[in-house]
Amino acid sequence: MLHKTSQERYEKLKRVFARLMKHFNLDDLDDFVQTANALCEWIKRDDTLDREQKDAVERFTVKRSLDWQICHQIANRQKHMAADRNLNAQFAAGIPVVKDVHTKPGLAKGFVRPPSTRIFAAGDQIEIELDGRRESAVGFVVRTYRNFQYVFEVAPIPLDQRSTSTLMQIFSF
Repeated sequence: MLHKTSQERYEKLKRVFARLMKHFNLDDLDDFVQTANALCEWIKRDDTLDREQKDAVERFTVKRSLDWQICHQIANRQKHMAADRNLNAQFAAGIPVVKDVHTKPGLAKGFVRPPSTRIFAAGDQIEIELDGRRESAVGFVVRTYRNFQYVFEVAPIPLDQRSTSTLMQIFSF
């Protein structure tokens, strides 16, 4: 076993997230998806985490969660090299279904974090096709990362001592 705790898996997710924000690309997106998908199970089985941390993951992994379905479906297709046989039933039940991932190498211009001129998430333009629409892979990655950031960096702090992180703080790696 390469990583022995859910905290170590989260640290890996942070490193992959940082790589994606420096240069958005398919290989690191694959690493991010695989790590995030497995991390949910690690958290559920980790007896050192408290109820709030586990509840946060349970809220993330609900069937109708767009980000969870993107993560879970892509991870499973990468692992099993085929789509889930239940996709038609999922679609009928209102569960988002990932149809395809579209990549345009080098076309993502990224975004700037003021006041600096540093550019984030430039690289490949990657979109995830779901139920006839396309979702930005960058948006999916940022939202998914924020869920795990909450579990490991916010939830352990007592409520009266918490502060809200800004977008600048998220990208301060």
